[in-house]
Amino acid sequence: MANAVKNIAKFIRKNPDDKACSDLKDLCMALESSATFDLGYLYNLDKKPFELAINLLEEWRFDRHVFARRLQKYVNEPGED
Repeated sequence: MANAVKNIAKFIRKNPDDKACSDLKDLCMALESSATFDLGYLYNLDKKPFELAINLLEEWRFDRHVFARRLQKYVNEPGED
């Protein structure tokens, strides 16, 4: 998720007054804290911030999937007694 977060941070630094910045920040915080986020906000984003949000969601989902697989692997391994 680091690449998407870095790209969002760059966008926010370059466009601090853009309304999309607060929506992107809210999305990042929601994903980090497992809070809710109204996906309707994404519909109103311009092309660039929308793409940044989608990239963030894709990386977040991949990271969660990898984490879950690693956890399951260790849970299924026989323990040392």
